[in-house]
Amino acid sequence: MTTMKLIGRNLSPYTRRVAIALTLLDIPHEREYLSVTADPQRGLSINPVGRVPALQISASETLIESAAILDYLMELAGPKTLVPPHGKPRRDCLRLMAWGSGVLDKAVNAIYEVRRRPAEKVHEPWRQLLLSQATGGLKALEAVEPHPWLMGEHFSMADVTAGVTVSFLRVMLPELLPPGVYPNLEALATACEALPAFKAHPLETP
Repeated sequence: MTTMKLIGRNLSPYTRRVAIALTLLDIPHEREYLSVTADPQRGLSINPVGRVPALQISASETLIESAAILDYLMELAGPKTLVPPHGKPRRDCLRLMAWGSGVLDKAVNAIYEVRRRPAEKVHEPWRQLLLSQATGGLKALEAVEPHPWLMGEHFSMADVTAGVTVSFLRVMLPELLPPGVYPNLEALATACEALPAFKAHPLETP
């Protein structure tokens, strides 16, 4: 069987959460640390919309978008899955994952609004709306007190997504994490970053 290849760098929180999942599930894989900003043509050659992550399953099949990739990985994992297989536990996990990825979506757009536009073109009301939407997701996650994880005793993709999100924001948008405002999330992210799978895929700096 051809070894899978995950394409994307760990500065992308979407790529990083897939990389961590691959390691947690003991799925052999190779890495191509691609920045689509630095090499947009390579990005377009692997994904029609030029985004990472992308997971090359074979020479003829590549999955895109982290949610779709994770769904495939959970199918492969069987009993080791990081997402409950059915019922309310599954819905709860998917909801928590959606909150985390939603925070990332809004935060990344807020970052791009400043970093990808000339200063005179930045639309500050739009950026503030994005930040308020990201804050809404953080507050929702903060309200779910870990025991010790978001789904209780069982570590899940909800924890991976939340941990990756907080670590990304700490570096890229620290204004969203004022000291002392999100103690549950800060503690969760610290616990996640101490895990071997997180250490195996450290967050890259810009």
